[in-house]
Formats: sequence, C-alpha cells, structure tokens
Amino acid sequence: MTNSTIFLGDMESCEVSELPWRGSGNEKFDFSNPKICMIFNAGELSIIEYGVNEVIGTCRTENVHPNVISARLNYSKQLRNGGEPTKIIAYLLDQQTISIQNLSARQIQATISHDSKIDYLELNPGGTKLLFRDKRK
Repeated sequence: MTNSTIFLGDMESCEVSELPWRGSGNEKFDFSNPKICMIFNAGELSIIEYGVNEVIGTCRTENVHPNVISARLNYSKQLRNGGEPTKIIAYLLDQQTISIQNLSARQIQATISHDSKIDYLELNPGGTKLLFRDKRK
C-alpha cells in the first residue's frame, strides 16, 4: 500500500490488481475467498477481484466475520456458453437480514428477512443457492 494506491495479488494465479486507494490505516483484509480480496474499512466492505484494477463491488455492513459473508466468482459454465461470469456476494445487513448482490450488474438481487439472529451463511460454488443458519434452530 502506498499513499495513493494499493497492490493486491494472488500468488497461485499470478494475477495482480493495482487500485487508487485512500485508506485510513484501519483496514481489515480478508483473503479467505478464492479470486477476490475483501477489505473492510469504516463500515464499508470493498470487493476486489485479482487481475482487475477497480473495486468490483461495495456494500455497507458491520458484520464482517467470514462466517456471515460469502462471495462467489464462477467463470466456467457461463464463459463456455458465451455468457457473463457469475459474480455474487451474500452478506448481513443486520443480524436478521441477508442481502444478495450481483457484483457484475452492481444491483441487489434479493433481501431475506428472518425472525432470529443469523450466525452462518454460504453460497454454493455457482452462486445459485444460499444456505444459512440461525441461533435458535
């Protein structure tokens, strides 16, 4: 990280991203998802795809534990058929509300409200199904 840019890279694929960045010094980085890095800073989550020199998505959330954020980038099936890759993220808006965002179209696909606190969520590899667990059940 420099005063005005950030460099992120994937050592396995050798893909590197360089972005303009004005950080606070309090950023938290999450490298748990393949092909992307998530940066949490001051209530905002920024999603960066390795090899892409821009932020592919942002969302406002205070819940940044890896168990309650799931991001999927899937290139295989769509590219073979001439379509766009799937780029999707599921995260908590609050302790009982899940938001699912299409990162390619930069729009919310769904918002799911639940009657108790959600403590785990996960998208399947294709980003078409969502599994979540609540504290009571």
